[in-house]
Amino acid sequence: MAKKRKVFLHVGPSGAGDIIELALVHHRDALVELGIDVPVRSAEETFLSAVEILREHKAWGFARKEVEGHWADVCRRIWKGNQTVALSLPLVARASRPEIDLLLDGLVGLQVHVVVTAGETDEIDGIVERWGAAVRRPDRLHVIRLDEPTPKRAWKAFGKAAGFGTASLGLDDVPDQPGARPLASLDEARREIERLARRNQSLERWRDDSERKRKKLKRRLSDVA
Repeated sequence: MAKKRKVFLHVGPSGAGDIIELALVHHRDALVELGIDVPVRSAEETFLSAVEILREHKAWGFARKEVEGHWADVCRRIWKGNQTVALSLPLVARASRPEIDLLLDGLVGLQVHVVVTAGETDEIDGIVERWGAAVRRPDRLHVIRLDEPTPKRAWKAFGKAAGFGTASLGLDDVPDQPGARPLASLDEARREIERLARRNQSLERWRDDSERKRKKLKRRLSDVA
């Protein structure tokens, strides 16, 4: 029986591991030579795919038609290839189980490995529980705890999990701004400003929720002690 192709999917959460999304796109051609297929053309495409899966287009300032079909396009490219696949969708770390199942539906028949990167203070129990249940086998869930949560360490650790070295795939030239592109008009610039403002608001809500959960867990542990 032929072995199933492997897919290494990094799901975040947000932090040092954000660099993985950008580095995969930046080193896409070089990774092909290492036997790794990166099926996305830009970090913007992975972002839109995540927004589509999470059904958060309005929160991020998009019309539904702007995000529809992005994940299906990525999946089609995955199925056309024949190498191990690597991709990163940091936003979907907080996906619910139905959203996770929707994402994985497009990868049925492939051997999906989920990679979670987390610093010492990250709350990942819920993430690990949901994604671990979805992939079903413990050997297909890779939790990378970064004692020093730096982009370089996160990138190296992901490469190790996915089976490629990063020594020749440096981060110095990896752009800080995914999807940076010239704006064609003042109206487009205004839409982009509004979109970024909504994105910041969403991130702030996520940060506040995480902080409340952290404090609640800390109080609970204190009570137990």
